[in-house]
Amino acid sequence: MRQSSEIRKMPSSNGNDQGRNKDIDDKDVDTVFAESQALERASFGKIQHRIRKIDEVLLSPDRIDPHLVTLLDSNSEAVSQYQKLAVTMITTAIKNPPLKRVLITSAHHSEGRTCVMLNLASALAKSGQRVLVIDTDLLRPSVSRLLGLDTETGLSEMIREGFHPDLALKRLIPAGFDVLPTRAKVENTAELLASPDFAAMMMALDGNYDFMLFDSAPLLSSPDVNLLILHTHTTLMVVHPGKTSTSKMAKAISYLNEDSFLGVVLNRISH
Repeated sequence: MRQSSEIRKMPSSNGNDQGRNKDIDDKDVDTVFAESQALERASFGKIQHRIRKIDEVLLSPDRIDPHLVTLLDSNSEAVSQYQKLAVTMITTAIKNPPLKRVLITSAHHSEGRTCVMLNLASALAKSGQRVLVIDTDLLRPSVSRLLGLDTETGLSEMIREGFHPDLALKRLIPAGFDVLPTRAKVENTAELLASPDFAAMMMALDGNYDFMLFDSAPLLSSPDVNLLILHTHTTLMVVHPGKTSTSKMAKAISYLNEDSFLGVVLNRISH
């Protein structure tokens, strides 16, 4: 078994594209995104622009999930695929700026979305990019568990208590990328993601990174993705062939804006 990380651009499943989601189909997508950006600028003053110092965490190979092949260098073929994906991302970002905030999603749970994101983050970091992973799957956060991290402060605490971002950020050694974890399930997810402080955090962190990767809940199980789309530049969808039907995948893609949809990563393919 190996993991394929080829980006495949998928055609729209609906000639009358519904925009980013049915909840905002009565508003122009560009207008909604502009309003989100304006909110970030208005809230920007609450958080300093530059992060000061990030705690470094030495990863323990014994605690890292074995599917994180680019961190463990455990599968040369899979690592090569992620390196190719990283190069594709970097090239696309150069040709089509801005392409910094990348939402990683899937149609359902258990398609390997978070593992793909962390492998991609490691591959980007090894390519010399400054990378931040943000665990915004607030209902089932798993980034810390997969990395074997113990955290006392995460995204939710930072937003609610007004902590500076560097109190929650972790720099992973030797992986070379940063993580903003979520410690536990968040009950009022929409309140957090729609808050001015969340928007301010995005703006504050923006200048410190080349790529910001957002893990999210699956498209077909949570409306949180609709809010995260407004804060990101593009979307990658992870698909486990045989687990997601063509009709379900088409339904999930229909919730996305075709213009900002980067493509599909096919995960766990046998060769």
